[in-house]
Amino acid sequence: AHPQTSFAALGPAAARLLAGHRADCHLGEDSPLARLYEADARILLLGTGYATCTAFHLGEYRMPGPPRRSYRCVVTSRGVRRWWEYEDVALDDGDFAALGAAFEDAAADGDVRAGQVGAAACRLVRLRPAVDFATDWLTEHRAAERRSGRPDGS
Repeated sequence: AHPQTSFAALGPAAARLLAGHRADCHLGEDSPLARLYEADARILLLGTGYATCTAFHLGEYRMPGPPRRSYRCVVTSRGVRRWWEYEDVALDDGDFAALGAAFEDAAADGDVRAGQVGAAACRLVRLRPAVDFATDWLTEHRAAERRSGRPDGS
C-alpha cells in the first residue's frame, strides 16, 4: 500500500515480506526489498538488464550518508485525497547498467544464471550478493564522482 513504491506478493511468506513498509521509505530497510534480502531471495530480470534492477536501490540506502531529497505524492486519508511530502534517499539508477556489468564480472559461481524465457534474455540473480556488491560499488564510484565533479569519476 505504499503511495509510490508498491510491492505485491503471493504465497506463505507474502504477509511477512510485505509487513512494515513505511510510507516514507521507498526501497530501504523498512521496505519489502530489505525483507527479500533477509530471505536470501533471488530476482529474475526477465527481458531486461541491470539498468532496471530495483534491487540495487537497497545498496543506495546502505551507502554512508546517501543524498536525500523531498518526494510528493497524493494520498487518501479517510476518503480525502491530499498532497503529502516526505524526505527519503535520492534514488538514481543512472549507473546501474555499469554496476550490473561489474557485479556480473565479480560474481561468485551461482550468483548469476543467464538463460532464455521464450525470446527474452534473462538473468536469475541472488539478491543478497547483488546488494552487497552494489553498496560497495556505489559507495566507491559515487564518492569518486563527487570528488571529480564528473559522472564517470575521472
